[in-house]
Amino acid sequence: MSASKTRRILYLALPLILQQLCLQLQLWIDRAMLGHVNAAFFSAIGNTTVPYYMASSTITAIAGGTAILVAQNMGAANYEKVRETAQCSFLGSSILSCVAFLFFLCCSEPLFQVMGLQSPILEYSLSYIKILSFSLLILGPNSTATAIAQGVGCTKIIMISGVTGNLLNILLDWVLIFGKLGLPAMGIEGAALATVISNFVSGPILIGFVFCSRQMPVKLHITGSLDQQLRQYGNVLKLGIPSGLEYALWNFGNFILVSFLNRLNMTAAGIYTLVFSIETVPLLIYMGFANAGLTLVGQNTGARDPKQAQQAGFLCLGFSLIICVLIGSLFLLIPRQLLRIFTNDAETLATSVPYLSFIALGLFPKAINNVIGLCIRGIGDTRWMLYTQIFGTIFMISAGYILILCTPLGLTGIFITLIADEGLRSIANLLHFRSKTKT
Repeated sequence: MSASKTRRILYLALPLILQQLCLQLQLWIDRAMLGHVNAAFFSAIGNTTVPYYMASSTITAIAGGTAILVAQNMGAANYEKVRETAQCSFLGSSILSCVAFLFFLCCSEPLFQVMGLQSPILEYSLSYIKILSFSLLILGPNSTATAIAQGVGCTKIIMISGVTGNLLNILLDWVLIFGKLGLPAMGIEGAALATVISNFVSGPILIGFVFCSRQMPVKLHITGSLDQQLRQYGNVLKLGIPSGLEYALWNFGNFILVSFLNRLNMTAAGIYTLVFSIETVPLLIYMGFANAGLTLVGQNTGARDPKQAQQAGFLCLGFSLIICVLIGSLFLLIPRQLLRIFTNDAETLATSVPYLSFIALGLFPKAINNVIGLCIRGIGDTRWMLYTQIFGTIFMISAGYILILCTPLGLTGIFITLIADEGLRSIANLLHFRSKTKT
């Protein structure tokens, strides 16, 4: 592949990587602050994150149908279709956001009881989610704006919006968690409120760009026939719903695995979440290349050039695997130092350190699944990823039940389960992408 194509990938990926790194920094600081206030907050956030992320990632994944259609129509130079897709997506995603918000507002307590939460973790989790759920109201429109900007190829504004929100969140965490600048200390509720405020500040930056910027190839309008826009949104849903179901199934599998951990003891889920939060660092870096792959594969698919689509996908994967080698080495060499960022509790550190070796091993199949998975979606084939995830979820729950609850492995069983699942699906996805872009 030529140097110009490599530069194009870096142009798309680097802003997304910087935005995601800033997001991870904010999450780290958020949890570090809470962990030094009360160690029980780790378990509360860990249990809350699973169902919340299930809902939020599903909404974001459905918006991915918008990114695919926009990218393909950009490649085909069909700008009217770009406009129609973008406009109808804002309406549809807003409806989905409201449904998710009402669910968490009304059904959080029975949901957490099903997960096996007990006092005081139950009360902490309820306090956190009932504030955090307000972020869902802006998530739908913001996810749509992100998808449109990505499909068009304008990723810098995604970085600007995200970094603004993350830096504001860090400042508000310090103020609201500890009670600075004359405000009362709110603890875990302060962390949730900081996230909500920052999302409602940063989201409109990106939404405003999509509607008003001269860099957009089309001018969008919020007016139009409600019935017509909903019919147009059906095209987005055809691509987005399989992706949304795929993410929902993956998160459902994790939801069940965390409930297995809660049967062991109330701190196991917190340790898993602590280790998992460190794993997200390489994930958020190579997801920049994964999203660049979706955009370029989508545009080349629209231009009917499968050879270039395949080259773009595999180059994005190559960059991602280099990231895994570098960061995986750190996980093996300095695990205790990395974990000490979040907690000074000696028992938690001693228990968590060995699991970073599992995380380092699992980076590679997970990178293949995420990067090649988005490239497959860029082709317009979102059902394949759903089919492989159906298998993956059944495998996760079955193997997880046996390894976590029926053997002495306990917490170790969840990491073995996840590595095996990612490994099997990564082989299938690589073979499928190669066959779909064969010339």
